[in-house]
Amino acid sequence: MPGPSRPSTTARNRSRWQMLVPFLAPAVFLTACKPAEKTAEKSKPSAPVESPVNHLATELAGARIDVAKTKLDQKRPDEALSLLVTAIKADPASGEARSLIERILLDTVWNLPELTIDHKLPIGQIHTAGSSAWVSLEGGANTTLRWNLDTLKIESVLFPAKGHITRSLVFDGGHRRAVVQRGPVTLLCDAVSLEPICDLGPLPDDMTPASVISFSPDGLLMAHPAFVSEADHSIVWKLRDSATGQIIRTSDPVAATAAQPLAAWLDRQQLRVIHSDGSLTEMPVSPVEEIRHKPMAEPVKLLQAQFSTDGNSVLTLQNQGSHQPPVQAVISYQGADDGSLEERALINRFPWSLQPNIWTGLMADPQHAPFFVEGKTLEDLTGSHALLETGSDITAAAFDEQRIITGEANGMLTVHRLLPLPTKTENPTPPPAVDTAALTALENLSEAFAGIRYDEKDRTFTRLSLEERMKAFAACREDVLNSVFPGLDFTQLMAAFEAAKQRTAPAAELLPLWDRLTHADASGKSWQEIIGLSQNLAAAPWHEQEKMEEIFRSNDSPAILAAIKSAGGKGPAAATALALALKSDIHEWIDACLTQAKDLPPLLRRISLSRIAWLQGRKADALSVWPEVFPVLADVRLREDWDGWEQADFQPALDNIRGCVNEVLATIRIPENAAPEERKAVAERLADPATVEAVGKRRFGEACLQAALAFSIHKEEAQTTFQLASTARELGVAPEPCIRAEAMAQTVLGDYAKAHELWIELITEHPVETTIPGDYAEAAYTAFENMDPKQAMEILTAGMHRFPEDGNFAIRAGWVALLTGNSERAYQFLLTGKRIGFPAEKLENATALLTIAAAQSDAQDDAAVYFQDLLRIDKAWADTATLDTLDWPEELKFTLGQFMR
Repeated sequence: MPGPSRPSTTARNRSRWQMLVPFLAPAVFLTACKPAEKTAEKSKPSAPVESPVNHLATELAGARIDVAKTKLDQKRPDEALSLLVTAIKADPASGEARSLIERILLDTVWNLPELTIDHKLPIGQIHTAGSSAWVSLEGGANTTLRWNLDTLKIESVLFPAKGHITRSLVFDGGHRRAVVQRGPVTLLCDAVSLEPICDLGPLPDDMTPASVISFSPDGLLMAHPAFVSEADHSIVWKLRDSATGQIIRTSDPVAATAAQPLAAWLDRQQLRVIHSDGSLTEMPVSPVEEIRHKPMAEPVKLLQAQFSTDGNSVLTLQNQGSHQPPVQAVISYQGADDGSLEERALINRFPWSLQPNIWTGLMADPQHAPFFVEGKTLEDLTGSHALLETGSDITAAAFDEQRIITGEANGMLTVHRLLPLPTKTENPTPPPAVDTAALTALENLSEAFAGIRYDEKDRTFTRLSLEERMKAFAACREDVLNSVFPGLDFTQLMAAFEAAKQRTAPAAELLPLWDRLTHADASGKSWQEIIGLSQNLAAAPWHEQEKMEEIFRSNDSPAILAAIKSAGGKGPAAATALALALKSDIHEWIDACLTQAKDLPPLLRRISLSRIAWLQGRKADALSVWPEVFPVLADVRLREDWDGWEQADFQPALDNIRGCVNEVLATIRIPENAAPEERKAVAERLADPATVEAVGKRRFGEACLQAALAFSIHKEEAQTTFQLASTARELGVAPEPCIRAEAMAQTVLGDYAKAHELWIELITEHPVETTIPGDYAEAAYTAFENMDPKQAMEILTAGMHRFPEDGNFAIRAGWVALLTGNSERAYQFLLTGKRIGFPAEKLENATALLTIAAAQSDAQDDAAVYFQDLLRIDKAWADTATLDTLDWPEELKFTLGQFMR
């Protein structure tokens, strides 16, 4: 787990919560104890004389006991137990050693690996419920499996996605729905079948997924945060039907600069969201009820948060300010504590992984965390559990009452059974001396439960294999242990150990995984090499594909149609047949593939139907199914299960249809900086009735608008502009850009009265979000031309409030203000533009205007500085002849000319 190193015992504050099932952190290795032979002896005249051998044994046992106590302080009961057994071996009469062993046995939960599954791919996430375990795998192809741990069968597999990791894996309380976030896509899935229900869109990266994705207790509803759009990262909350993904309600946007949402909770009535300032938003499920915002009585600064399961309290991490560590605190709203924010409950509710979760956020600080993961070890920070160590780095872990499940970087999943504690009994009989049989039993008990062996010669610990632990347990006599520790009852502990049976998933049970990964790989070879399948098993489908390619090369239509029919509904041969048919010019072959196809992905069906329409000359039908921006095949593959259709490469088919669409659309679009003859050619094509039939009404309307906007700045194209804008509006194009084209044409024609009416309509009668800076600038300019400078300035001021960070508008506002004689306002507008940063292509003219505005506002010193900036841009400004090239009012040129003399 990323974060600070493991804290010392004195550093941890254990008064937070009482832990019911504590957990684990990194390995701490033995520091060699001081050799007994070097321990100083101090004889006491009054003490009875001991034999040198007994005295040395007592000293050695004492040294081992001291080191064992240190190990207990370091939360290493396994190493402490092993050391104490060697202490009793040195001094069988040591009551202190026996007492410490009894304390360790009473307080320590031992773990025993009982099940291993080797996935051969890194494990990223684990989630468990009953006999089901969901495991997300990384490394080349990402997928999530659902194992039945009782039968050791893979019961479902999420379709693979290349090159991504599972950032979050969140479930509803009944484990019927799951949210899987990988790459830019977040899928709501059926948790049992792992079939996708819908794409939730990207989740904000700076939020903890398990804290902000919330399901109602019955699992019927879900809520999650989302961005307004790719460009607008304001946050909205969406309530959905979890069975269909249908949106029930969406909140109003909250600006990205507002208090950050930290955690959410949902029931059938409302969604609760707590923010970084402690405020609470309550959004009722019913769309007719108002959303409520409740500020904190005393504002706080929260860093992380997690709701209780009943939503009535929130565990928070509060920022105390500079030089103060954050503290945990619970905010309660109503009702009694349901216990779900206690450590044990949090451990069982939330698995650990390297991805964002409460253990890498809210509970990341070891001062707050109950366990610590580092490298190959998972260690309890309370000392109640023995160290858990794996063969490679731990990358994921899940917990419940009886087990810990770890996932490793090498793909190994291990279920560690947690053994019960011995029970304490009332037995006044003093324990007998430790004899040879008792000592053997203690050694075997230590090796079986602690899983390590202390080498007295090298003073090192060796971790034992499961086979060695089971062998030690088999030699451990319960009757002898009960005799040595008459106050302990080992019955349940020994029974649990004896019942533990090591299981390993057979390699054959992983075939559904390898088969699914092979289907997702267009080469079909890499997974065969990883899993070591026989050549025949993996190569057979690809032989069929090669055969299909050979048949298509023959160009024998009857043979090709027969091969398509024999390829079946899906699989390598069917996918290859469709890909090859789409490359051809024979629409019957594509149609035959569609007739045979089963579970054909929507995008492939769209490509096929579009290609058929194109080959049949129905260009409007071919184009009508495609949006303005073509889908990206890689993104689509992250959202849709293409099982059976993944083996063929359909990128050429998509590129081909995109090329066909663009080829047609290029004939009705005005190129940038188009020459008059190019504009005329496009206008003629748009006037041809056959064009609308070829491209479809929607695209024809969009083309008319694009042409109208391009023609509007050319005086000679004014009438064409009006006709095109009218046609676009009739075909359902948004009215605002159509009005904009007409207004610009009127402005260019010099009919400022009509133009002004249209510009004013745009900025006053249409939604604010549909306006652009140019609307205000042109409205102000036409007001000036209509001899209303006061209105012009009012419009410019409104525009500056509407677009305070638009440098282009600031330049335009400064220009119009200078034209109306409002030099001081012009100076302020242009200073705002300078602060924002003038666009590079307009820097020269903007600096000239800034010089004029400053001079006319009696800021002569500033004007002189700006003129020097102008000279640095172009020395030609030192020559008055430059003024003759400007189509500016004489009074403006005169002001600028004063600096040239």
